[in-house]
Amino acid sequence: MSVLSSATLALIEQSPFLQLVSSRDRYPAAPGEGLPLLEVKTSAFEAVIAFQGAHLLSFVPTRGEDLLWLSPNCNFSEGAALRGGVPVCLPWFGPHETDSQAAKHGFARNNVWQLTSASTSTDNTVELLFSFASQNHPLFPQAFSASLRFSLGASAKLELTVNNDSENDFTTSWALHSYHPVSNLAAVEIPVLAGKTYLDNLEKHASKQQHGPLQFHGEVDRVFPAVSESLVIENSQPRIRIDHHNAPSVVTWNPGAANAANIADIGAGQEQHYICMERGAVLTEKWTVPAGKSVSGWLEITKL
Repeated sequence: MSVLSSATLALIEQSPFLQLVSSRDRYPAAPGEGLPLLEVKTSAFEAVIAFQGAHLLSFVPTRGEDLLWLSPNCNFSEGAALRGGVPVCLPWFGPHETDSQAAKHGFARNNVWQLTSASTSTDNTVELLFSFASQNHPLFPQAFSASLRFSLGASAKLELTVNNDSENDFTTSWALHSYHPVSNLAAVEIPVLAGKTYLDNLEKHASKQQHGPLQFHGEVDRVFPAVSESLVIENSQPRIRIDHHNAPSVVTWNPGAANAANIADIGAGQEQHYICMERGAVLTEKWTVPAGKSVSGWLEITKL
């Protein structure tokens, strides 16, 4: 746990609602050499966050169910992408534009973020701020810093801010790649996406129209641009609403049975237990961040 700064460790020590633990203790059956995790507990909720990627792994409102799905085969190893929860995809989403060998979804999720502030209010809402900075990365040389602000209480709100620390404008795509549990994959529907145009990642971003509510019968990998409405995961327990600000893209994904069986950190049959219902700014909706400026967007996950 030496990768954590002294300031981060001091904040945890000073905050009775925070506890530093190891993934080996929290998820003893999971593979990997182990990573430091932050447990957050109040009378309103319990949550688990990995410092690698500022990655929310679990969020359980009081007397409720977890609103996030974490793969039982998640590999808790340094530099590994963690499967489940809410990964932060940044500074690019999907494959890198010019290097097909580069890791998908950027490098922010594979690096350690530091905890820079922590507080709680009288209603037991917890505010946490995690920060990350990058300079001269070979695949994204522009200097930038990012913060992820968690507001955790009756709901889980995650606000991503990207700061341009360079002398030139740059573009970046991003997503909060949330995995949500479903009780019956075959029954799940996302009604608000009915009639929307989407880009089909299974057919090289072919533009299509969604006929009826989005359902998950087999592999689904779609980007819906310009979705202003809230999303509701229907016909499942828990029933979940996802609100947003300045995150116009909706990315929907489930690998289907054949692909899941061939993905080591998912595994055969696990595709039945989750869907990805993500908010962000990807493809043609990616952000332009002016030099010396910042841009923010958020999503909020609530049990209905």
